[in-house]
Order: sequence, then C-alpha cells, then structure tokens
Amino acid sequence: MKSLVRRERFGKIGLLFSVVIVSAGLLMGQQCVAPMPPDDGDDGDPTARGQFVGANDCRICHSRLYDDWLLTRHAKAFDTLKAIGQDTNAFCLNCHTTGFGETDGFVNELSTPQLAGVQCESCHDAGLIHRTNVADESLRPAKPVEAAVCGKCHNYHHPTLDEWSDSAHAQMNETVVDDFSRGVLLNACGTCHSGDYRIRAVVGGQTVPDELLVGKTAEEMNGVTCVVCHDPHRVTGNAFDPEPGHDIQLRYPEIAFPTPSNSVADTTNPDRFNLCGQCHHSRGRTWDATSRGPHHSVQANYYVGEMPVPDGTDPLVENERTVHAFVPKQCATCHMPQEEFQESVGESLPTHPSHQYAITTTEGCTATGCHPSAAAAAADLEAFQGRVQTDLDNIVARLGDPATWEYSATGGPDDEGQAALPDEIKKVRFLYSYILGDGSLGVHNPEYTDAILREADALLTDIGR
Repeated sequence: MKSLVRRERFGKIGLLFSVVIVSAGLLMGQQCVAPMPPDDGDDGDPTARGQFVGANDCRICHSRLYDDWLLTRHAKAFDTLKAIGQDTNAFCLNCHTTGFGETDGFVNELSTPQLAGVQCESCHDAGLIHRTNVADESLRPAKPVEAAVCGKCHNYHHPTLDEWSDSAHAQMNETVVDDFSRGVLLNACGTCHSGDYRIRAVVGGQTVPDELLVGKTAEEMNGVTCVVCHDPHRVTGNAFDPEPGHDIQLRYPEIAFPTPSNSVADTTNPDRFNLCGQCHHSRGRTWDATSRGPHHSVQANYYVGEMPVPDGTDPLVENERTVHAFVPKQCATCHMPQEEFQESVGESLPTHPSHQYAITTTEGCTATGCHPSAAAAAADLEAFQGRVQTDLDNIVARLGDPATWEYSATGGPDDEGQAALPDEIKKVRFLYSYILGDGSLGVHNPEYTDAILREADALLTDIGR
C-alpha cells in the first residue's frame, strides 16, 4: 500500500513538472529548451554561472573519484531512461539527472547535457561556490552519511528507504546514544554503532574525537546507513554473482570462507569475514570473563563455527563449519529475500533484496536443494528452534538461581562471588550466552549448536547439576 501511495504522490508531482515545462515552451512559441547561462568569465562571482557545475568540473581536482564513478550505474542513469523512451519524463528525470527542477539544474539533454546522470552534486549539493574558492573549507560540499540522501531516489521502484527505516540498522541503541552524546566510548563502540564515526574513522582513516557527537539526540545521529555498506563512488566487485553490469558497490565481500579459529585475534578480526561480519563478530570476551558475557554480535563467528578462548587453552567446543555457509549469498540469502517487482512507466523491474533484514520467507532455503520446499524448511526451522529453546531452558533450570551464577553486570554475584565460581559454571554460562548472543536460536549453525548443548550438558553433569 505504501508503494502505491508513494507512486501516486510522485506521479502527480511528475505530471505537474511536465505541465509547467511544456506550458512554458508553448507560451514562448518554441521548444522547451533552456538557454545556457552566459559565461562572462567571472569565476570569482558564485552567481556568474549558476549553482551546478557538473562532474566534468569536479574531475579537475577529483580525477580518481571521477574515473571510479564513471564506471558506476549512477553515471549511466540518464542512458537507462533513453533506452526505454522516458528521457523527457519529468518524474523520472528527478532521479536520473542532476539538479532537475532546481535553479540551474538539468533541463534536457540538448541544453544541459553536462548534468545528465546521477553525478557528484546529486549527493554533495551544488558545487559552484566551492569551485570558485576551493581553499575555503567552509564552502566545501557536504559529505552526507544520512540514508535520506540515497532515499530521495531509492524508494520509488522499490521501497528501500522505507524498509531500512523499519530495520534495527536504522535505530540507535539507547545506551550508545547516551554514551556518544556525553562524549564517551565513540572510538570503542562507534565502529559498528555509528555511521557518523565509521565513515570518518574506518572508511576515511581520520582521527575522530570521542566528542564528535556530544549533545546530539538519537534523531541527529546516523546508525548503519546506506554508505556504511555501499561505496557510492565506485564499482567494487564485492557482490556475489550480480547480473551483468549491476554491481551493487558493496564495500566488503558479500561472501567469505574463513578457516575456523579460536584465538581472540582471529575471532575479533573483521578482515576475515564477509560484509555483515564487519560488525557482527566477537568483541573478544572469553569464558573466564566475569562482568559480561559475549557481546550480542557473534553471528559471523557462530556461522563459521568458532569462539574465542583464553590464550593457550583448548577450545570449549570443537570447531564446526555449518553447511549454511555454502548457501549462495550467505547472510543475504535469508536476511535479504528477493521481493517481487512492480510495474512502472511501462518497465518491468527485477526483484530486489529487502533492506529490512527480517526473515520473512524460507524460499531461500531451497536454493541449494537441501530443503525440498519452503514449507518443509519452515517446519524444520520451527522444530529445531523449539528444541534448542527447550535445551536452553533446561540449562537455566540446572544452574539454579541466576543471582548465584550470572555475570556481575546482569545480576550475578559480586567480584568475590565471581572468583569463587567453579570453572564449569563459568564455561556453561558462556556457552549458554554464546547461543543467545548469536540471536538465531542456533539456526545459523545447527551442527555447532548441538555440539555446544552437548558440552554444556556434560559440564553440568560433571558437577552434579
């Protein structure tokens, strides 16, 4: 329904643009072609040649970025309209050109060819003032992190922005918002909880102070936005088996096959993992920790079948790589199911991956032939998760009152009480928390889950629980 409302709303806007442009041309008794503004050579006056300069001007200083951009689908956005005969459709031009409908923006291919396609200024705003005084940092174009910048266009054919807005990636955790707004822990937690920090520090290589977001509210902070996962400037080749010419510009590989490891250095190293594993990996807590259990981000490790252990000790559970590691797109297979296409402006659009990241279908489970049907996969899923939950409940019952065994930060004994706990109890609670931290009730790696549950049972039996 949201898509229909959005299409109707934008359709009316597009019709209005068309009427205005055509009417202006009829009144003037000529074709709807806006003359190029005169070039009087006064580049010192920001109003001399309008606001938009076009990517060719940006190329003078930003040649590498320009060359990279030239290979992207953004650079060819206007050509896709020409291919389907929609290059004069005002509604389509909003997203397939630069500055359409704005002062001195794109008008048509004849009069403003330098603004065809989705160029630098589509995202960074008009650049003439910057071009006339490049030394003045205050006049430099914005480097937006906000998802709304991409959502200006990526929310029509497919409701990508709407889906993302409903996801956990769009929501700022209350605890980290409080920390960041007070100027603490940004360098510790911002890598995965702050798009503002990650783009500057991880992508840009800048030194970022913890005080970057002081005083800001959750609404003024950016979570995991589009540019965290996608590189807007270049074709990366990181997508798995995309359609020819449809590179989706992922910053990191969509799939990865690391060898399982139990060292803290490996389990916390994002370079080993796929795109999702850049954040969804262990923070290094091991079974002998007493304050808190595993961070709720161990999905990549769990998927691989590994967990960190204190240096020099044996793993609690033998490593067990899951068969799920070999589904075609790994995480995206289930968490970004392909949605049906919509008909628009006479064009049949392909399915698109949902950006809500919720498991809404088990259709992807049939991709490798392991599950004969989506219905059979759904039944297996329900049965397995039900069994795992029963086993987890049994572990808690055998451990007894949580106040006697939980971590100190979550209601357990104080430091003295933690020191008195047997190692078997510490190991069991870690194994229990590791399954919970994965968040799938074991589905990410069923084989590993069964091994963890068997080990927890054996440890509890050894101490008579």
